[in-house]
Amino acid sequence: MKRPEGPLPSGFMNHDYVLTFSIRNTEKARALVDLCKGPWQGEEVTSFTWEISNDLNPDQMERQILELLEEGDRACYYYLSDTKRIFRVVLS
Repeated sequence: MKRPEGPLPSGFMNHDYVLTFSIRNTEKARALVDLCKGPWQGEEVTSFTWEISNDLNPDQMERQILELLEEGDRACYYYLSDTKRIFRVVLS
């Protein structure tokens, strides 16, 4: 195996958040992907993991994610806090 080349090579992340999710409802999963591709200015890492940048604070972004989650779905996002520590938020 080798390290991938392209838009997301190994190195420092240039985005505000890392979001990974598992949503069974395909329409709701597609809606979250559309947010990542569009207004959240994301770059796809895998089908269900995105590096994203937006003007939302964590609470605002979390509310939009929670609107799409149903029983049994999961989402988790990571961001760099003001203290330069990575903060994880798990939603289900």
